[in-house]
Amino acid sequence: MRYFLGIRLPKELEETCERYRRAFKAPKTVAHLTVVPPFEWEQPAGELFKLLAEALEETKPFAVTGAGVGSFGNRVLFINVNLTPELEAMQKALTLCLKTAGVSVDNRPYHPHVTLATRLTAEEFSRYSRELADFHPEIDFVCSSLSIFEFTKERRWKEAHRLSF
Repeated sequence: MRYFLGIRLPKELEETCERYRRAFKAPKTVAHLTVVPPFEWEQPAGELFKLLAEALEETKPFAVTGAGVGSFGNRVLFINVNLTPELEAMQKALTLCLKTAGVSVDNRPYHPHVTLATRLTAEEFSRYSRELADFHPEIDFVCSSLSIFEFTKERRWKEAHRLSF
C-alpha cells in the first residue's frame, strides 16, 4: 500500500484552500501540510500506525505558522509554511523511523507548504498566479495530530488514521 504523512488544516483554512484547489484542478486530496511524501508499506496497516505512534511519543503540540504564496518553478503554487524547529524535528523523527524500518523515503530537503495547484503548464501558472495576486494567506494554528493518508483502490488519497500527541 502507498501512504503519506500529513497535518490537517483547521476547517476554515482547509475550506479556503479547497476553493482554490478546486478552481485550479488540483488533485482531490484534502488540503494538508505534507510531512513525509508518499512511500510504500508492505506490512499490515496496524503495524505502520504503531511504528509511527512510537516515533511520536516525545512530540508535543506545536505551532504551525506561515504566510504568503510561493512556487516551485512554474509547476506548483503553494502557501508558505515556516520550518520551525518542532516541525523539522517531527519530520526528521518520522523519516528516520521509516528508514530504520526499511522504507524508501524521499531524500529531498524538506520544504513545508500547502499545495494550491500542481502539474501546471506555463499558461496555467501565469493565469493562477494572477488569480492569487490578492490572496495573502496566513497560517497560525496548533498542531496536535498527524494524519496517515492511504492511496485507495479508487485511486484517491484518504485519511486512514490520525495519531494525536
